[in-house]
Amino acid sequence: MTAWHHYSELNACIETETDWTGDHVIRRFVIVTMTDERCELDTAVCKLTIPEARELAFELLAVADCAEHGTRKRGPQR
Repeated sequence: MTAWHHYSELNACIETETDWTGDHVIRRFVIVTMTDERCELDTAVCKLTIPEARELAFELLAVADCAEHGTRKRGPQR
């Protein structure tokens, strides 16, 4: 039997890196961290470029919109 575990907290922050070896280019990333308050799951961390973070945000909004409309659609119909 497999138990389903869920992450309980999601955090995002901006990380700035400077390349001191070459052109001194400053790069910014979005770091997303998911944790489980019961410590049943390892902490998940991903480092996204700004375009990747925008794409993820768009996909999350699209899924939330579908979920919201699906719920509303079924609500009045009984």
